[in-house]
Order: sequence, then structure tokens, then C-alpha cells
Amino acid sequence: MNTAVAQSRPGGASSPTMGLVLIAAAIGLVVAGGWVLNQLMTAGHAAYNGDSRGIFWGLPIVTYDFFLLSSTGLAMLASTWTVFGLKAFEPIARRATWLAVAALVGGVAALFLELGYPLRAMLLIPLGFQAKAPLFWKVWGVIFYTLALAWLVLRWLASGPGSAPPKAAAVVALLAAVYITFVAGGVYGWMAMRPFWFGGEISLAFIVEALLGAVTLVIIFTHLAHGFDSGRFDERTRALFAGPLGALFAVLMVAHAFFVVSRLVAGLWSNADGMQVWQHLWSRPAFQAELWLGIGVPLAITVLPGLRKSLGLQLVAAVIAVVALFAARYHFVVGGQLVALFKGSWAHGLLSYSPSLTEWAVLATAVFLANVVNAAGEKAFRLDGSGA
Repeated sequence: MNTAVAQSRPGGASSPTMGLVLIAAAIGLVVAGGWVLNQLMTAGHAAYNGDSRGIFWGLPIVTYDFFLLSSTGLAMLASTWTVFGLKAFEPIARRATWLAVAALVGGVAALFLELGYPLRAMLLIPLGFQAKAPLFWKVWGVIFYTLALAWLVLRWLASGPGSAPPKAAAVVALLAAVYITFVAGGVYGWMAMRPFWFGGEISLAFIVEALLGAVTLVIIFTHLAHGFDSGRFDERTRALFAGPLGALFAVLMVAHAFFVVSRLVAGLWSNADGMQVWQHLWSRPAFQAELWLGIGVPLAITVLPGLRKSLGLQLVAAVIAVVALFAARYHFVVGGQLVALFKGSWAHGLLSYSPSLTEWAVLATAVFLANVVNAAGEKAFRLDGSGA
């Protein structure tokens, strides 16, 4: 349909779509989560394909990172209204905040399924005071971030549309989100012994990718909440998508493309030990697809105003971009470990890794759990706009 001239029709979060999503996601969560728990109780971490030669962080950590940074990006996006008062972004602020909660829950679940003793880690990491470790500071940031999100949910989302977000909680959530994203980049970018990861630009790239993921998820889940019928969008949401949000999507796609291409060119040119991973990635069809389809197609759609204003094409670009972002996170996290540290006769060339079925099930568990949380929130709260 022509979304530029379509008239708004009432409906949205209360549509039957979210009820179906809730049921389907709950069934998927039981199946995938049950499989993972069964494997961990019978095979332990042997169910994962990491090894002691150097591949310590596999698909579960990729999943955790992706969901956590999606959450912080969503909190940053929501702050355009909750903190900075940009009226144009008000229609998505409530949904972005709840999506931040859902993504955080999914990410933490993936982390807990990867850790050997998650409950012990919850106590020892924040209370161990290993101040020289970035993860220590990151965990404290997540603690404050979680408390701020809980405050926003209880004092704002639960109060219904028309209520004002508590400014203090919104500011804390924003500061914690930026802080977590910056430190998460540092966890990788400050590792001088991992040349593929090392670089001061990594934290900035993580912030750009977190915001890009947030924009794509808001677009996708707003369409989902309205039964993938953009004609049901209210006028303010339609104007936001065709205007400022679409433009932000384009800017973030350009920035993300520059980060990826600049690192790729530097990696292919360099002959430093550890950078040969770029030659390996360049030869892989999946990496080529990430570049030409995952970045190229959304970039073309978003930078051309005539295409960007089509809400249908914008949705296509968002779906492709979010899948490519996950692939990029996988290539980044795993790629940085393919050159073994302290290598000797036991490690010739690059290490190899492919996720096990259980690791894929961890990803599915996180996806289903996040969708259960989101769909429940769509049913419990009115997440569209302010109700004004």
C-alpha cells in the first residue's frame, strides 16, 4: 500500500499479533531452553565448541554482546525523548525502553548459560574489586543500568501513556548505557595482544553499532506490534519513521560502513602477525554477504530519500541490517581469537571454530526469551506514543 497517503487506522499493541508472538515465543523458549539445560546437565561445557587453544568466547558470548549492546542502544534511543525532550521521538520512547528491558533479559540469559557458575559470578565479579579488569567496571555499570530501567518501568511504563518519565532514572539509564557500551568496546579494544581487536576506535564503533541495532529493532517491532500493517501507524509515528528516524538510520549505516571498510582495508594491507585474520575473512562467502548484502542493501535504501520514506522498504532494510550486525559481531568476536596466543608447535596457522547445536540453541533461547518479555510488555503496557 502507499504508506505516504494511507490514513491511520486505530490499532497497535493490542492487536492479536502480539498474542500469537507470545505463544510462539513461549513454546520456542521451552524447546530451545530445555535442550540447552539438558545438554549442560549431561555434557557440561563439552556441549560447546570452544577449546583451550584460544577460542574461549564462542556464539553464546556473541549473543550476549549483541543483546546487551542492543539494549544499551535502545536506552540511548529512548533518551532522545526521556532526557533530551525531542518531541518527534516521543512515539517510540516507551517501546524502545521496554525493548531495552527485553534485550537485557535475553542477553543476560545467554551469558548465564555460558558461564560455569553464573550465581557465583554475580557475587564475585562485582565484589571482587579487580579494579584493573574492564569487566569489573562493566558489571557495575550493568547493575546501575538495570536499576534505572526497573525504575523507568515501575514509575513510567506501568503508569500508562500520558505519564512523564522520571528524569533522574532516564538520565542514569542513559549514562549507564553509554558507559557500558564504551567499556564493552574497551574489553576488546584495549587488548594489545589481540591485534585484530586492538584499537581506540572500537568503543566508538560499539556505540554506533548499538544505536544502529536500536533503530532497526524499533522499526521491526513497531511493525510487528501493528501486524506488519503500516497503515495502522498513527500520524506522528509515520512522520517519525519517514523523517528523523529514517535519517538517523541512514547516518548510522554510513558510519557503520566506514568503520567496517576502514578496518578491512587496514587489515588487508597490514602484514603484522594477528592481522592475517582479515585475509581469512575476506575469503569467506559469509563475510562477503555481510558486506555487499548486509551493509550494501540497507545503505542504498536508507541514503536515498525516495526509498527511505517507503516504510515497507525501510522495514526490509532494518531486517537485513540487524542480521548483518549480528554476523559482524560474530566475525569480530570469533575472528579476534583465531590467532592463538603464545603459539608454538601445537598451533599451526589459524584456529578453527564452528558453533555446536547447543550453542545455536543458546541463541534461540535468548531470542525467544526476549520476545516473550517484549510481547508480554506489549500486552500489559500501552507502548505506542504518549496517548495524547
